[in-house]
Amino acid sequence: MTHPVHKKFEFGTVFGDSGDVVARAAPPPKKFFTPEEVEDIRRTAYAAGESSATARAQMAQAAALQTLSDAAQQGLGGLTEAIREHKAAAVRLALVCAQKIAAEALDRFPGAPLKAALDALGQEIEPATRLVLFTSNASDEVKVAAEEAAMMAGYQNGVQFRDNPALPKGAFEVVWSDGRAEYNPQSVFEVLERALTEALEAESYHQSRAQAAHE
Repeated sequence: MTHPVHKKFEFGTVFGDSGDVVARAAPPPKKFFTPEEVEDIRRTAYAAGESSATARAQMAQAAALQTLSDAAQQGLGGLTEAIREHKAAAVRLALVCAQKIAAEALDRFPGAPLKAALDALGQEIEPATRLVLFTSNASDEVKVAAEEAAMMAGYQNGVQFRDNPALPKGAFEVVWSDGRAEYNPQSVFEVLERALTEALEAESYHQSRAQAAHE
C-alpha cells in the first residue's frame, strides 16, 4: 500500500512580533506569459545581444588601431634611421668632395694658404726681427708668395726657409721672434669631420630622447 507524501506547509511571508516582515518567500517561477510580455522579453534579449556585438566590434576596432599604431611606430623608427644614415653619407661625401677641391686648388695656387696666413699674422710679424718658414720641399712660387705676403704685412727682413719632409703637402709652420703658427690641411679636415660627426650624434640623441618622451 502506497502512503501519500506529506509536504510541510510553509508560510510565504513570516511576520515578527511587532508585525514587521521578517522573511518573504521568493515568488514561484512564472510559467505562462502574455504576448506583450513575450515581446518585451524578445526586445530585451535582442538589445542585450546587439550591445554585446557592438562591444566586440569596438574591441576589434581598438585592437586593429593599436596594431596600426605599432606598425606606424616601427615604420617611423626605420625612416628615422634611414634619414640618419643618409645624412651621415651626405656628410662623408661632402668631406671627400671638399678634400678633392682643396687638393686641386692647392695644385693651382700653392702659395695661397701661406699668403693668407701671413696676411692674418700681419700685426704679429711686423715688429719681428726673424721670420722662419718650415715647409716640405717649398717651390719657388711658394717662396715668392711668402716673401711678398711678409712685405705686405710690414715685415722688412728676409724670410728664412727651412725644409721639413715630415710635413704633408700644403702644410707649413711659421716661426717668428716671439710666436709661431702652423697649418695642416689634413688636420683641418679631421677637425671638421669630428665636428660634423658630433653634430649628427647630438641630433640623433635629441631625436631619440624626444621619441622616448612621446612614447
